[in-house]
Amino acid sequence: MSATTRMHRILFFTVVPILWVLIGVVMPCHADLMLRVDNLDTPEVDVFVVDQVFNLGGLSMYSGASPNNNTPSAADQYSQEGAVGFTGGVGSFSMSVTVGLSGPLLGEEARMDLFNVTLSGGSGTLVVELWDTDFHSNVVAGGQTTFQTLVGGTTDGLFEIGTYADNSAVAFGTQYLLGGGTFNGEAVSDGLAFAGESVTALSSASLSGNYALGIRASITHTGLEVTSFDVDLRQVPEPAAGLLALIVLLVLGSSRPRRRS
Repeated sequence: MSATTRMHRILFFTVVPILWVLIGVVMPCHADLMLRVDNLDTPEVDVFVVDQVFNLGGLSMYSGASPNNNTPSAADQYSQEGAVGFTGGVGSFSMSVTVGLSGPLLGEEARMDLFNVTLSGGSGTLVVELWDTDFHSNVVAGGQTTFQTLVGGTTDGLFEIGTYADNSAVAFGTQYLLGGGTFNGEAVSDGLAFAGESVTALSSASLSGNYALGIRASITHTGLEVTSFDVDLRQVPEPAAGLLALIVLLVLGSSRPRRRS
């Protein structure tokens, strides 16, 4: 490496970051995993976290316009790729602890997990959303992709959940409802423990190529109430794939040479 080339690299890696801080230009980063926590009593989105975005001042680790003109308003609490988190108060909800997980942390298959505990001191509705736009379907024509939604938790108020897939691969798209339900803890005196499961299959004509997955939860409280929940959304393997693997194992086992006595 020549002295001139070395000097150019030194200048680039020292001067350019300083310029980014001074003029507020953001560094490029592709945003796939996003978390929103929004009190519906306020007109704007209260909390918007993007995976691996930590500095929200002049030097940002985020670039490009996010869906619905959202920009990161809170730093990601986790340094691992595939994990986003927020802890804090949002309006009448005095405390909300939220963790969202996706790939590559959860593996190569399409899978997301959203965990939340929310405490309120007044009335209102809090919407918690986790979206990932970085999934790809390799299902052949005539095939299908099956998704399983598992949800469980407790609530003193009203809890509503929906999981979604969007073939346009954009966040906050609710093209296909995959699962969910409504759980009313106000119907009983001491709150409600709930659990649910949904399985939905989408054909290759409906979901192909790049697509997005999302989890949207709505928490409505009317006073000093608590809601906690965990939602797991995942793609499940097709039975045909498992049957094919079994056939291959049987063929390989039968083709082994027999030992001579």
